[in-house]
Amino acid sequence: MGEMKNGLAAEERDMRRSLRLLATLVIVLASAAPAAAILNGKPDTAHPYVGILVTDIDGQLVPVCSGFLVNSTAFVTAAHCVDDLGSFPAYVSFDQRFTPSSPVVHGTAVANPDFGSPGKDTHDIALIVLDTPVANRGHAELPAAGQLESAAKKNALTIVGYGAEGFLKGGGHPVPDFKLVRNTGDSRLSKLEKVGFNVRMSSGICFGDSGGPVLLGDTDVVAGVSSFVNNAQCAGNAFAYRVDTAASLAFLAPYL
Repeated sequence: MGEMKNGLAAEERDMRRSLRLLATLVIVLASAAPAAAILNGKPDTAHPYVGILVTDIDGQLVPVCSGFLVNSTAFVTAAHCVDDLGSFPAYVSFDQRFTPSSPVVHGTAVANPDFGSPGKDTHDIALIVLDTPVANRGHAELPAAGQLESAAKKNALTIVGYGAEGFLKGGGHPVPDFKLVRNTGDSRLSKLEKVGFNVRMSSGICFGDSGGPVLLGDTDVVAGVSSFVNNAQCAGNAFAYRVDTAASLAFLAPYL
């Protein structure tokens, strides 16, 4: 039993490490090349409330993660994205294709104080509070508390984000192909857990999709926040952090 507990603890530490490394990898890659969309997805125009979180490094706007509005000033993203943002400024753009000339809105990053705490719950949800309300993009709808408890395996999901849409082949390891386009794709619920749920992607999230919404079917109701993938080529299962938990809804409540 002791060995099993130690093994689980090591696995949890490795998972948290991977969460941090994914966002760091996006920042590093994006500083040298463009960044952008869901694997095997298609350009998205149905979810204008989904935007891209960027920062300013030496006068250059650098993509970090995806995210989405839940009202005109509250932009939800993943906690590991805010954690890796650190002291860099937060900006959000809602252009369907992000370019250096895309308009951006400045905001204040609100870190989740529970992110990185011990235990299985990653608390991978955070906020950017925008300085200027964005009233012309609509917003995602938050789920009711415990809404996903009745979700059936293989329920349809919609994923939206600006992450890598494939891999460039060449010498060495494949490099994520970023185009900075908001893309959407379909997925299915594979497993529901108390602190997150596992989705087996037919069109999967990849680097840069972190923070984007995982929506219930073709609705605007957010089931979860895209969080991480289980390997460096974005294959196999992907994971999103549940929004319908008491902890997630309590974290968001002061900003609604």
